[in-house]
Amino acid sequence: MGWLTRLKNLFVQLYQRVKQMSEENSEVEDKKEKNQKQKSQGKKQRVQFPQYFQTQQKQKQKANPNGTNLKTPVLRGVVISEYDGERLWVEASGNMKGRYGVEIPKGHSPSDFSAGTEVALDPNSFKVTDIVGKSKDADFTPIDTEVTFQDIGGLDHIIEGLKSNVGAQLDSDKRQKINEWGMDFDKSILLIGKPGTGKTHLVKALSNEYNANMFMINGPQLVEKFIGEGAKKVKRLYEQARASDKPAIIFIDEIDAIAKKRLDDRRHGGEEVERTMSQLLSELDGLDTEKGSDIISIFATNKPDVMDPALLNRCSALEVPVPDQDAKKEILQVHTRLIELENDVDLNLIASELDDDFTGRDIKQIVKQAAINALDRSNHISDATVGMTDFQEAVQDLKEGNIGVEKDFLAGEELHPEEMFA
Repeated sequence: MGWLTRLKNLFVQLYQRVKQMSEENSEVEDKKEKNQKQKSQGKKQRVQFPQYFQTQQKQKQKANPNGTNLKTPVLRGVVISEYDGERLWVEASGNMKGRYGVEIPKGHSPSDFSAGTEVALDPNSFKVTDIVGKSKDADFTPIDTEVTFQDIGGLDHIIEGLKSNVGAQLDSDKRQKINEWGMDFDKSILLIGKPGTGKTHLVKALSNEYNANMFMINGPQLVEKFIGEGAKKVKRLYEQARASDKPAIIFIDEIDAIAKKRLDDRRHGGEEVERTMSQLLSELDGLDTEKGSDIISIFATNKPDVMDPALLNRCSALEVPVPDQDAKKEILQVHTRLIELENDVDLNLIASELDDDFTGRDIKQIVKQAAINALDRSNHISDATVGMTDFQEAVQDLKEGNIGVEKDFLAGEELHPEEMFA
């Protein structure tokens, strides 16, 4: 009977083990099912987002059935054949150059499109989005300026650097000697500094002192709606500079608008910006020829960290700093030289009361406000003089934001005025 008892116990243990394994397998299956359910729910949540944007896109298409929903620039096209009963034939420009058969867009009739009519094309579907006016070549004329280096305070070291390099190439005698020696000076200069530190004033003074034609444009003006138009504008700018009867300075402010680091992502107009910058790089390389030897390119930016190395490597960089206390005093002297000051005015003391981040433009604003304060309190305008109290009130107003401009320029994308005072 002993062996029967042992056999019975063995069957009991085997049964319990099988039951335990069955329960464990059941728990595993429950966990798998639960995980799959969670994953399924997660997928459904993720799918909702593109569905939402597709709905938004359809709503936009209803509002403008012929328009493009992308933020990229559109193609410029020209109608080359009138409506044949089925489609128009349009020749597109840009990197998608070719001939395309397109339908008459809603809201228009075939009579609106004759040979030569310029149209805007969606770069993805090639649908006609609009009729546009005939494009004209950009026309750049040299600007006149009376700014001199004496009008700029606190930047003597920058002025000397520009004179020794750019000035030597703008001076005909020095340029001839440079050519005889076979020397290669930098023809592209990058001025780096916060808005208001004097970059534009420096270039204006440079062109005036050396009797050079100055062609000036802001970088955002080169970002065009139509693909290829920005590059055309850059090419035209340099063509007119080369045709100038005097040495020329091409000054592009806010160059970072077209010279950001090139990425693989070509959305939001990236392709058009890259084409514009590629044309600019080509023009800079062409300045090494004899024909371009009397053209100097000067760029300005307050965001050198976002700029493409391809342009940085072609430029000699100069930092235009925020003025220190001594430079602030010099700037005050420049802007008060024609103002009647009272005996109590201490420019050293005023300079010491200015914040560290005050730029030359801020200081000019202070001088202007001090003059206004003096006129407001004067009973006889002809006898008005500017006193220390007028300056102190102006400084306080600027600190409190009652006058002047936002000083944290690097934090925002707002445009700044063309004039940047030293």
